[in-house]
Amino acid sequence: MTYFRKFSELLYQSPLESRNSTYDYVRVKNIFRRAKIREDFFRSSVTFNKYNIIGEERPDQISKKFYGSPEYDWVVLLSNNIINLRNEWPLSDSEFNNYIQSKFTASELTSPHHYETVVTFDTRGKMIVPGGKLVDSNFSVTYFDEELQDVLNNQTIQGKSITINPVRSISVYEYEIEQNEKKRNIYVLNPIYLQTIIDDLEEIMTYNFSSQFVDRTTKKGDNLRIISTV
Repeated sequence: MTYFRKFSELLYQSPLESRNSTYDYVRVKNIFRRAKIREDFFRSSVTFNKYNIIGEERPDQISKKFYGSPEYDWVVLLSNNIINLRNEWPLSDSEFNNYIQSKFTASELTSPHHYETVVTFDTRGKMIVPGGKLVDSNFSVTYFDEELQDVLNNQTIQGKSITINPVRSISVYEYEIEQNEKKRNIYVLNPIYLQTIIDDLEEIMTYNFSSQFVDRTTKKGDNLRIISTV
C-alpha cells in the first residue's frame, strides 16, 4: 500500500548508546497523523459511485479497475472510512467458513439470532406490514380486510378482522452471511477527483516550520530516553 510511503517521518533518538555516549536517530513513519477525505466530498452526489464488490475482489484490484493502478487501494479504503480491513471488508468463502467454525458451534449457528417481519398485503394489495423490521417472536397484527374488491353504488362493504403473525426467524448463520454481504456495498471515488485526494494527503503529511523541523516531510521527535526496569 503506497499510502504509508506518503507519510511524513519522525527522527527519534535510538535507545542504543554508542561508544561516545551519544544517541543516534532512528527514522520512523509518523503514524500519529491520519488522513481522511474532505467532508464536502461526502456531501456531493457526484463525488462517489456505488459499487458492489465482486467475489473475492481486494481493494488493490478495485483500484486497478477504476484508477488504472493498484497503488490507490488506500483511496478505496478512505472512501469508505475502512480502518480494519479484516473486520470491515467482506470475507472470502474460505475465510467466512473458518470464521463461523471458530466462533460458533453447529447448534448455535442454527439457533435464532433475531426475528423480523415479513412483508404482508391485504386482498387489495395494500401493505399491512413492511418487511425486515425487528420484532419479538410473538409479534402480531390485526387488520380489517375487505372481502369485496368492487363496490357498486352504496353497497355495504363486507369484511372481516384478521390477525396474523408475520414474523420469521433469522438464524445466527443467516445473520452472519447477511452482515458479510452488506460489506460488499461500498463507494468508489470518481476518478476525476483522484488527484485532489493525492494532493490533500501530501499537504496533510507536510510539516510546518518549528523547533523540531528538519524538512517538509521530517521532524525530530521528543528527546526521550527509553528506560527499562526489571
